[in-house]
Amino acid sequence: MTIENKGGQIEYYTVENMPEWLSLVDGNGLSTFDFGLSTVFDVQPLKTKTLRFAVNPLVPVGNYDVTIGLKGNNEILEPLRIVMKVSGNTPEWTVDPTKYDHSMTIIGQVYLSGILMENPESMVAAFIGSECRGVATPQKIRGAAYETLIIYGSDTPDADRNQPLTFRIWDAIRGIAYTDANIQLPNVQMVNDQMVNEVIFRQDTMIGNFDTPAIWTKSDRVEQLIPVHENWNWITFGVEPPSEYCDHVFTPQYKGWNVLVKDENTFSQSSGSIFNGPLKLTVNKMYKLRIQRTPKTTDAVLDPLLSVSGRQPAAEEIPVSLRPGWNWLPYTPLTTKSAGVALAGAQPKKGDMIKSQTAVSIYGTYGWEGTLLALEPGHGYLYFSTDSTAKSFVYPADLYQPHGFLAAPAWSELSGLTSNSVSGLAAKRSYSAYPSNMTMTIRLMDGEAVVDTCEIAAYIGGECRGAVRAHTDSLYYLVIAGDGAGQPMELRTVINGEERVIDKTLTFVSDNHIGTPWEPYVIQLNAAEGVEEIEASATPGGYRKILINGILYIVRPNGEMYDVTGKRVSEK
Repeated sequence: MTIENKGGQIEYYTVENMPEWLSLVDGNGLSTFDFGLSTVFDVQPLKTKTLRFAVNPLVPVGNYDVTIGLKGNNEILEPLRIVMKVSGNTPEWTVDPTKYDHSMTIIGQVYLSGILMENPESMVAAFIGSECRGVATPQKIRGAAYETLIIYGSDTPDADRNQPLTFRIWDAIRGIAYTDANIQLPNVQMVNDQMVNEVIFRQDTMIGNFDTPAIWTKSDRVEQLIPVHENWNWITFGVEPPSEYCDHVFTPQYKGWNVLVKDENTFSQSSGSIFNGPLKLTVNKMYKLRIQRTPKTTDAVLDPLLSVSGRQPAAEEIPVSLRPGWNWLPYTPLTTKSAGVALAGAQPKKGDMIKSQTAVSIYGTYGWEGTLLALEPGHGYLYFSTDSTAKSFVYPADLYQPHGFLAAPAWSELSGLTSNSVSGLAAKRSYSAYPSNMTMTIRLMDGEAVVDTCEIAAYIGGECRGAVRAHTDSLYYLVIAGDGAGQPMELRTVINGEERVIDKTLTFVSDNHIGTPWEPYVIQLNAAEGVEEIEASATPGGYRKILINGILYIVRPNGEMYDVTGKRVSEK
């Protein structure tokens, strides 16, 4: 939006009533202001200024209607209405009528938790086995929403005649697909003195009308679509898998692929379509899933959505346990929640940490700080608890309301990289090439000045393992992909078009973390070669801070030297 100062003096503006999912950004898509309440900027006389807004890409599914305001020197608020709709991954329920010679029809209505389904993007679908045979959307008739569902089939004894039909419901408002939906027929059918509510395929049958429609209601079974890609994925089932056996869950979609699934203690791996190993699948557990190509799948296209259908347990049925140290954290809700909302029940303490494959946040004085701002359905996380005892918590119930999202989006993780990029997309691809990672919180300095305009990349063996730009707090939250421990690392950046190694003293250690928002790992861009003492305590015999080739070390009174992580690196 472009604003214009038509007056003869400098105009000072504020943008107010900003929703938590909207931010002002610069030309590179990086947040320029912290919009907790409002921000102030000026426009010169007879000049214009363009404000660029961006929506956080992790905003939950829902309909949004907000009005923000622009206030100048005259204190008059000029409104700007913003209407937005966020959709979920719509199921691919389709049918080709030309493949079948007959059909039947059901006229009905869908009720979700007692409320008539009216959204025109919602659907009800009929299936024979696992094959979709008909899809209908709500249409307004007589002032109410009805679905006219035409179901296609071949009415022969060896094909579809008398085959039972099952139904699924897609609630577009909530972004949830319900399987095994219930149907109440308008006319009670009796067989052997038993009431029958089953629907079978029979050509030219008409069930229901606009006076007495059939009624569909949702079941407690949900189809969850979990995003996956080649190589490593951290996943969680938010519904009960249809089977505890891996081949029943993964083989239907990924037959012929090399699939490895593991939890903290066990694993199973496919050989063709058969899985070997003791791992049993369940809801409320985090898994690391690797999908790799085989000679049979060299030219195949990987299905990016793993479909799992089952009952969605209530949050109180599946409490999450946390023990001291690292935990494989499942995330079972089917809606996106901010870290603060999702983890409120865990009662995090200062120093607690949560990370995904690509982002990390640390709990501090002001809540969660870092690039992992929201937890997403189907994803798994690692959580470090500083508590000395084990504890458990439950996630807040899905209220299907667009609340509880943080203001500043994780642009450093999700935005494109600029022309100063060290790694480009190579770093983003490398995240999934390894099962684990380590993390760093870095402050980049040029003398006494904080540098927050660069990108820092980590290299191991010449391969970029992670790259990040500065977050809104001028810190770099770097996630470095890898496995095992002991591999030498280099940290690099680009200054004035020249790539530069800024640190080569560290080694990779899975799940290690260096630095915090309140005590970051400091790197000096223009450190002098050799040894430089930069600070000594005022008391005789106190500690000293020294730079050795630009690396900061702490020297205790007894002469022992430590790096900033607390590791002793030298004797007297």
